[in-house]
Amino acid sequence: MTANPHSGPFGRIITLSLACFLLILSGCAGSSQGVKYSGKNTKNYTPLPIVVPEEKLLGMLETISGLLGTGYNYGGSSVAGFDCSGFVQYVYRSAFGAAVPRTSRDLSKWGKKISRNRLRRGDLVFFRTGGSGINHVGIYIDDDLFAHASSSRGVTIGNLDNDYYDRHYARAVRLIEIRNRRR
Repeated sequence: MTANPHSGPFGRIITLSLACFLLILSGCAGSSQGVKYSGKNTKNYTPLPIVVPEEKLLGMLETISGLLGTGYNYGGSSVAGFDCSGFVQYVYRSAFGAAVPRTSRDLSKWGKKISRNRLRRGDLVFFRTGGSGINHVGIYIDDDLFAHASSSRGVTIGNLDNDYYDRHYARAVRLIEIRNRRR
């Protein structure tokens, strides 16, 4: 049996803190649209999988925590304001030094597809909030919580069990491989 990398006092504190933000910032069901950028320039992306030490996942949570409440900006990918894929791009660059695709659609085609019941911290979760294609993305945190840039709430925490997100959930991908995972 393997140890849960998200357990332990520090991991639980982070998860509980983010859960509190969820309660405060609930109702983040706005849709967001991706700006159309070319997904053809893949040579500039970090090769997959992005191998990181486990501690980097805690750094990712700190990065996300520091961005909560940042406003939504269509096409934004900086602390001045984010759209959903700009938020993912910024967090992956800040926490892991990784260059990832810019649109939710391109991100959804990149990485290893995983089932919802196998989600781990750092995985990307995708939604169809309007139309037929993928048009929203967030970063899975733990316990069905994910961070994303909502068009109505800015950077916030959502819950996959929320009726809205449950209905619009499309898929998940894993870009990260943990180095020195505890066994």
